[in-house]
Amino acid sequence: MRRLIMTLVLIGAIPISGSAMTQTIASAREAPLGLWSWRANNAAESRLLMIENDGDVWQATIGSESAPLNHDQGEISVVHPDGSSFVGQLSADRSEIRGYWYQPSAAVHYQSVATPTILTAENSGQWRAQVSIQPRPFHVFLDIFEGEDAQILAVIRNPAGNDTLGASRFRLVANEADDNWTLVAGSGGRERRHDLRPADGGALVLEYDHLAKPITLRPATGAIEAKYYSRRDTQGSIALASPPQQDDGWVVATPEEAGFDSAALEALTRKLATADPRNRRPQMIHSLLVARGGKLVFEEYFFGHDRNMRHDVRSAGKVFGSVMIGALQQKGHAIDAAHRPIPDILENAGQAIDDKRKADITLGHLMTFTSGLDCDANSDSIGSESRMWEQQDETDYWLYTARLPMLHDPGNRYAYCSGSANLVGASLAAAGGTTVYDLFDRLIAKPLKFGPYHWALAPNGEGYLGGGAYMRPRDILKIGAMFAANGAWNGNQVIDEAWVKESTAPKVAISAQTTGMSPEQFGN
Repeated sequence: MRRLIMTLVLIGAIPISGSAMTQTIASAREAPLGLWSWRANNAAESRLLMIENDGDVWQATIGSESAPLNHDQGEISVVHPDGSSFVGQLSADRSEIRGYWYQPSAAVHYQSVATPTILTAENSGQWRAQVSIQPRPFHVFLDIFEGEDAQILAVIRNPAGNDTLGASRFRLVANEADDNWTLVAGSGGRERRHDLRPADGGALVLEYDHLAKPITLRPATGAIEAKYYSRRDTQGSIALASPPQQDDGWVVATPEEAGFDSAALEALTRKLATADPRNRRPQMIHSLLVARGGKLVFEEYFFGHDRNMRHDVRSAGKVFGSVMIGALQQKGHAIDAAHRPIPDILENAGQAIDDKRKADITLGHLMTFTSGLDCDANSDSIGSESRMWEQQDETDYWLYTARLPMLHDPGNRYAYCSGSANLVGASLAAAGGTTVYDLFDRLIAKPLKFGPYHWALAPNGEGYLGGGAYMRPRDILKIGAMFAANGAWNGNQVIDEAWVKESTAPKVAISAQTTGMSPEQFGN
């Protein structure tokens, strides 16, 4: 999705003319060779939240700071000055306060998230929880090195976001008129140019409009340097070990017990651990887990990740709408692929259907991206995810998508659309009687014994299904293992078995004909 894919643009072009300025390829002697880094400030990974009640007086502390608290018939809300908040419900026996911690959006394209949080009673009138925070790491690395024919090259990488940040490689060009350089990639109309200049203290300044101001990079050392490489020191780190047995629902086994060759998995691990970030198409893989027959047999992490880090699932999160439909069916709710959500959405907003074809759009159409709405991944489409998030007039993204013009009859054209996947949430919330993220917590996360996770939110505070949740890889893998077991997890039928078969059967042949593209466009 737009905020989480982090496809960032670097600018700062220098006007070039034959008479005004001449440039030369920087030599190794004068170029700022080496690895440079900048990082956004990380949020703390946890906060202590404490709520106390003494008679009629309720109060809260977050960390060491007091925070305003409101109590109304068992519902408790706490607000921190930085915009974070907690909303929860006191249990009838006063043993816990169950709710969600809400973390606001951040400057580097991180949207707001909701985190399930339970405060447990320590003694009479006191509840506490160590709240898991989505830390939001963001590193920019500039690696300047001598390439072939003594040409000075550079790459800009964000391994945490699996992003090459602008181009696969740059040439470093010295500006003869001053002591600055220009990073140049491509040529002609596709050329990219970015200013680079020295700064006090041996730093470099890179023009970087994504953060509205230039960023200052310093030599990367120690723990920071290690985040640039898959594994900085691979000596002794390749030998495989069975995943640890934890109280998270996984049964662990050796690769051989599941029919795998440990030597082959070890060779794969070595390849990933020694991946060169300078490659034009670098493999910045963060984690690799393998399960078979409900048993976890292989678990390896790279680029500073570990099993407790919550990973951005990005558009893989679009599958959660279908997963929750199957879970609701297993609980006896009448919801299926034939349900038509748009008439109810517009009626609840006091609006009439502007195109009768919208009444025929089903959940099946939305989940297979065949709704016919003016919505695809192209930013020229009014329904594209980038356009939807950039506009400020409508914070209800279900309503925003329901209002889109129709381009085709439902079922006739395929067009990848995050808004379509998100619109499934309207039917889920109506059928389940709660928010999308609370429904996921009750139907999926709790039965599968998820660890801490964070659910992405739309601007109106509802759960977003276009992608972007943060989860531990061990938990993400449980979804696939459950479907491989026909909807069951550790003997508990979580997803309706008939829905597993229906939802995984082929639906649409994606072709030039079904997309409406020319063969040349489709081939690109």
